[in-house]
Amino acid sequence: MSDRETKKPEDRRVKRTKKALRDCLFQLLDEKSVEEITVKELTAMADINRSTFYFYYKDIDDMIMQIQDEIYSVFERDVIRSATVFITRDDFIQYLVRFLTFCREREKICKFVLGNDPKNNLSRRIKSGLMMCIPDTTKVFAENDPRRYLTDYAVAGYWQLIIQWMYDGMKIPPNEMAAFLANVYFYGSRYVISGKEVK
Repeated sequence: MSDRETKKPEDRRVKRTKKALRDCLFQLLDEKSVEEITVKELTAMADINRSTFYFYYKDIDDMIMQIQDEIYSVFERDVIRSATVFITRDDFIQYLVRFLTFCREREKICKFVLGNDPKNNLSRRIKSGLMMCIPDTTKVFAENDPRRYLTDYAVAGYWQLIIQWMYDGMKIPPNEMAAFLANVYFYGSRYVISGKEVK
């Protein structure tokens, strides 16, 4: 039997074990804060030995950090893809649709990670990833020009809006939300006030 053949079942077992722990962690977080959750109760709920938990994680915080790393890897693969800066409104819409779809397809885990990120690590990483594709106004305008902060303003606003969209149940489809956000970015508050698409 080759190494590849012997590793496959082990990989599947590892994935099942980690998924069981993660699902139970999500369930516990519906009832209490991260600080109140113990490894003992998590492993008991998942019906997994504590020694198995410690084989993969140092503690609950380490488990959360590893989940964040996994999410960011998927974000890089599915959303960023490359560091190409968008130029047109359509480019931006396609980019936002990928991001919003990413959030929608992973609703539970995204809410969990964003809601249990006390050091803001994942938020910073995702924002940095988003900035890679958005024209940076700090590199366009002089230090004494307030327009240099437009990119920071847009990213901060979008970030809070997307989080709220998730917590509101993501009732607006990603393509509609993406078109709205792109219009706001390209055409400003006039679009927000009128609610009409600017051609």
